[in-house]
Amino acid sequence: MSNYLISRWGEDYFSINSQGHIEIKPDRKSSGGDLYELMKSLVAQGIEPPILVRFNGIIRDRIQMLHEAFHSAIDEYQYRAGHKMVFPIKVNPHRHVVETVQQAGRDYGMGLEVGSKPELIAISTLEENPHTLLLCNGYKDAEYIEMALMAGKLGSQTIIIVEQAYELKLILDTAQKIGITPQIGFRMKLSSLGSGRWKTSGGEHSKFGLFPHEILDCIEILKEKDKSDCVKLLHFHLGSQMTAIDSIKKALKEASRMYVELAPSLPGLSYFDVGGGLAVDYDGSKTDSDSSMNYTPEEYARDVVSAIGEACILAEIPDPTIITECGRALVAHHSVLILEVIDVSTILEKKSPKKNKVNHEVISSLEGLKKGLSSTNFRETLHDVLESKETVLEAFIYGKLTLHQRAEAEQIIGSLLDKLRHYRLNPEEKMLIDQLLKETYFCNFSVFQSLPDSWAIQQLFPIMPIHRLNEEPTHQAVLADLSCDSDGKIDFFIGENKPSSLPLHSYTGEPYYIGIFLVGAYQEILGGLHNLFGDTNVVHAEWNADSKKWELSRLVEGDTIEEVLHYVQYNTDTLKTQLHERIEQALKAGRITLSESAQLKKLFKHSLESYTYLVV
Repeated sequence: MSNYLISRWGEDYFSINSQGHIEIKPDRKSSGGDLYELMKSLVAQGIEPPILVRFNGIIRDRIQMLHEAFHSAIDEYQYRAGHKMVFPIKVNPHRHVVETVQQAGRDYGMGLEVGSKPELIAISTLEENPHTLLLCNGYKDAEYIEMALMAGKLGSQTIIIVEQAYELKLILDTAQKIGITPQIGFRMKLSSLGSGRWKTSGGEHSKFGLFPHEILDCIEILKEKDKSDCVKLLHFHLGSQMTAIDSIKKALKEASRMYVELAPSLPGLSYFDVGGGLAVDYDGSKTDSDSSMNYTPEEYARDVVSAIGEACILAEIPDPTIITECGRALVAHHSVLILEVIDVSTILEKKSPKKNKVNHEVISSLEGLKKGLSSTNFRETLHDVLESKETVLEAFIYGKLTLHQRAEAEQIIGSLLDKLRHYRLNPEEKMLIDQLLKETYFCNFSVFQSLPDSWAIQQLFPIMPIHRLNEEPTHQAVLADLSCDSDGKIDFFIGENKPSSLPLHSYTGEPYYIGIFLVGAYQEILGGLHNLFGDTNVVHAEWNADSKKWELSRLVEGDTIEEVLHYVQYNTDTLKTQLHERIEQALKAGRITLSESAQLKKLFKHSLESYTYLVV
């Protein structure tokens, strides 16, 4: 039975229970809940797939895990300050997710990071613990800066991070204008590069950050204005999904030297922000490939703490409070997208017998191969079948086979290849057959809306059925979405050599659900409206260990057709008026009856209010 490598990427949150269903353990320790049973319950309540299920308990566990990793490292290396976590809301800015992160991180002083004026506005009214950090990054104008400064009046400790040299003057002028003393951070542009797909986010040619000479110029400006003590934080960021620990270590050495060199000139400096980049092992390979990581969060914490602590001891300066902006590592695991298969396209013979058999010498030859297949001639038969496949195409092109004959021959070839799967083939032969028999499983979702990184950058995500896992999957498949775009599919999966198909079970017409895991970071907010497929239904599920039941804490209904039309500037009142006018014209021309016009109006109204995805 294929286990889809779940023990490698599941991080003890996901496993297979005795019923052959996915089990979710939000805290990785106590008993968990059956995902398939949750899905059946949701459908019974009228919540249609595709459904994004958020498990808030996993967010709580991830925050606790990271806190404990740094707390342990601080004790091990006798670090003389603490650690604070800050969640960059760009990773998943949905209000319910941000609120869950805040609540889960309350005991650990969890702060927030914003990278734009809209993000700042979005979180400015959220309840925060007094003195939690609010870090303000991104391009800034005077209004953004004024809003950030005023946010400090609401209770948070707001630090505006200078990422371009011109911003310092803007911050100082705006602060003076409204009579508020600013708290400032500097983002360093390191020479060290990160690793993985986003390694160019760091280095000397990175988009953001100050060169050493720019930082020194900024310090001179602050000295002239007697504002040196306004600088509270030094920051660097290597990029998202840093896959190799060596690159992180190298950057930490450079950044730590920068800190100890600058600290004597900045009496208020007390925070060292090492940015984000803590990776997620999407494929479970524990390597430095783009979808993995060759280190653990615990190793990461030890390397961060030891590098900064050692540099400060050597320089005989106080240790700063360490800030981490881990977003992906905190929220990726908590969301699972559940799809329903709605159809299958296959070359294999149908189960029902054909009424009209067609004859041809090529077909007779293939039938002979099928009858004579045995354990002694299977490899020779494979070679003959592959040759026949080319013969059939060539015969059809030159008019020696009819379309009916070609169809019959191709289905016999498919049947033969399917039988050959069960013989002792070598890996290359098995891979070839799987490629030839690859089927398309059509699923009720949009890659562009719900899994944009899969389409745009070929990001790997763990994908597997959520039930029937005590049965052997006998089909190799790619997943196709509902969009009319040829790119609307998933045809690469986790595993050795990034296989181009996924083992799935036969589709019988009964509900067959597939889960796409670790989608809690970036996917929801990066999604597009291709073909006007909107946001999916979203539920927040909590596992009650006492009652052994799932409880829904929130339901966020997916977009209706009316809502997505509004996004692209279609006014539904205008659409209704225009439809009425066209119906009146059709009535006058006799193309439609009164009853048909009433039926069309009713259907139009109902469709506007319906889910953008298929209701199966």
